Amino acid sequence: MPSATQPEFRPSSQAATIEPGDKIPIKVKAAYAFGGVNDIYGHWFYANLATKVFNQFLFLSPTLVGVVLVLARVVDAFTDTFFGWMSDNTRTRWGRRRPYVLFGSIVAGVALPCMFMPSSSWDASLPWTHNKVFWFMLISALLYAPMISAYSMPYASLGAELTPNYHERTNVMAWKGIVQKLSGVYMMSAWWIAQHFHVDVATGKPDVLLGMQVSAGIAGAIMICAGLATFLFVEERYYAKAQTQTRTHFWDSLGLTLKSRPFLILLGILGAYSVPTMMVTNLGDYASTYYVFGGDQAKMSGYMSLSAWGYFVFGTVGVLVTTWISKHRGKRMALVFNLVTGILAFGSSWWMYAPGQGSLVVLNTAFTGFAAAGFWVVLPSMSADVVDHDEITTRKRREGAFSSIFSWTSKMGMALAVFVSNWMLDLVGFRAELGGHQSSEAIWWIRFLFAAIPVLAMTVALILLAVYPLSQSRMRAIREELERRRGTV
Repeated sequence: MPSATQPEFRPSSQAATIEPGDKIPIKVKAAYAFGGVNDIYGHWFYANLATKVFNQFLFLSPTLVGVVLVLARVVDAFTDTFFGWMSDNTRTRWGRRRPYVLFGSIVAGVALPCMFMPSSSWDASLPWTHNKVFWFMLISALLYAPMISAYSMPYASLGAELTPNYHERTNVMAWKGIVQKLSGVYMMSAWWIAQHFHVDVATGKPDVLLGMQVSAGIAGAIMICAGLATFLFVEERYYAKAQTQTRTHFWDSLGLTLKSRPFLILLGILGAYSVPTMMVTNLGDYASTYYVFGGDQAKMSGYMSLSAWGYFVFGTVGVLVTTWISKHRGKRMALVFNLVTGILAFGSSWWMYAPGQGSLVVLNTAFTGFAAAGFWVVLPSMSADVVDHDEITTRKRREGAFSSIFSWTSKMGMALAVFVSNWMLDLVGFRAELGGHQSSEAIWWIRFLFAAIPVLAMTVALILLAVYPLSQSRMRAIREELERRRGTV
């Protein structure tokens, strides 16, 4: 077995060839990729827009908004673990994963617009114990968490078992990554729709709540269609094997998963990336709104839509470049490339976020999209490799266990990031009611944290990546051993 310090195997063109039995049909790739829309809308639509709606429009304290988003992610993290374990141990005529995919997409899609239905007449300045806005936000977010978990964990597990091929796994995630970047264009344009959908005749101002309900309703309908496509056209490759394996108790499954050293390294890389990027996504929104655009929400929403297209275009290029690097130099080198470009992209925000320079904000967002797109292609593909490594020891296919812990780490990190970033806004003296007249100290700290935090965290991720042991040559040996034991799947 090669050590973590040895150079990764560089495949020849023959070694990189995907055998016909390993190749996923385009129809299946497209259907699975379409299902990735639900990951974006189910987890990010509300998280990205809740601060705008509940703080910037309804004036609920950013700390209270942060408390809600944190608690929702905490519940989400635990329900993810539950549904990951459930899908590993479910046996139905439709498979282990697909029934959850169908059910979860329907309930989560229907419920999404309901989360933006508080009354604008409620007073958000009241103490939290009597604050209807806060309680509506909290209860709706907590109820939504298990709905999207019922979809996301079986869906992620399904992706990990589509193919045993090292490179085809990356190709599948590349398809999903491109579709998710395209779906992000609509999500990032939702705030513009909310600002322009309907103007209240009495006040002459946009009816933001109605606009958000319509935007979320469209997203919810797309989620239902995406789940249906995945249910109908994506089969479970390892279900025949899974039917014969014994069910695993919840705590036993959790313990086995956390003993995997390669997986623990991936979790460390995931945490080092997802926590700071989620934190600065929130801070970046405030930096652009109140520093670049002087508090002009309507103008900012227009540039946000342009940024979405830049993120999509550059993100698509990032997916293609990362896939090429992975094929020719291995997944570890592809991830190094993503992390280095991420450091450069986030670090440059200190200069590119400048008053009145909306075009530079669009360009910087595009740069971050280039780096992020590749990261979310390679890391899930590496996680699928870890499942094969686990089967060597446990002789079981446990995609759900690994997908759920992967998600748990990501979401707990995001919960921490959201809370800390919202708490920081209060700490540095940000006040939504001041509009574009924030203090210079508050603006400086928001800009500094936005640039510095991800640079430091991605450096940590690079250090962890240096000791990751599953190179391409090691994965080839693992596959040969597995197929010797139980045959080709």
